[in-house]
Amino acid sequence: MFAYIINMDSAVERWAHVESSFALTGVPFQRISGVIGRALQFPIPEFDERLYRRRHGKLPNAGQVGCYMSHLLALDTFLESKQDFGIICEEDIRPVRNLHRIVQEATTYRDDWDILRLSGFHNGHPRRFVQLSDGYSIAVNFTRLCGTGAYMLNRQAAQVLRNSLDPMWLPIDHALDREWAYGLNAASIYPLPISQEDHSFESQTKPSKNEKLPIWQRYWTVFPYRAANEIHRFLARGRQLRRARTNHTAICA
Repeated sequence: MFAYIINMDSAVERWAHVESSFALTGVPFQRISGVIGRALQFPIPEFDERLYRRRHGKLPNAGQVGCYMSHLLALDTFLESKQDFGIICEEDIRPVRNLHRIVQEATTYRDDWDILRLSGFHNGHPRRFVQLSDGYSIAVNFTRLCGTGAYMLNRQAAQVLRNSLDPMWLPIDHALDREWAYGLNAASIYPLPISQEDHSFESQTKPSKNEKLPIWQRYWTVFPYRAANEIHRFLARGRQLRRARTNHTAICA
């Protein structure tokens, strides 16, 4: 496996931070030059602004568009390689030192997931189905796990995502958290082995105060979409957890 770390050309301190911490994990990595959202000339075919407003309920954020495009670039780079698994990372992360052992062991259970989340800002309400070493487990999350600081995926998932995520109509973490819509299975390592909060850097995609559309514009589009999305997530991941627990109970028996 290989890690692909997205880093803006101007973010020298961030690269020094992530390079030094990742070098201790034993996971080989390479830098992916991030896309500068402010340099994009909108409109662009890779971004559906109309659907973004209707489903996300906010004005376009150039930084988020650049972040989204950077993840697609990282997926392309992984697909051009011969690796079976790729870890896509952002530059403001800090992994645990035994990351290599944790993710290598997780690949033993590759039939249970296509995307494996390694970081996140919220709890995600995980339900564990298999135990790993060092106190870690593989779990299915029943609520959205915000952030895309780090996630591992197989080649099939990378290709499916690359085909499904263009054009952009949601932020990358919202889009990635809809894996069931693309026919994929997602899980997470619990507790999360990569932190995206152990630093003093400010977010480069921080939304402005006036970015959210008025509630009357969101009421009939955003709210029904999100309600349906949560229901679909709960049902899809419930089925996934049931299959995983049944499979591993049979194996143990």
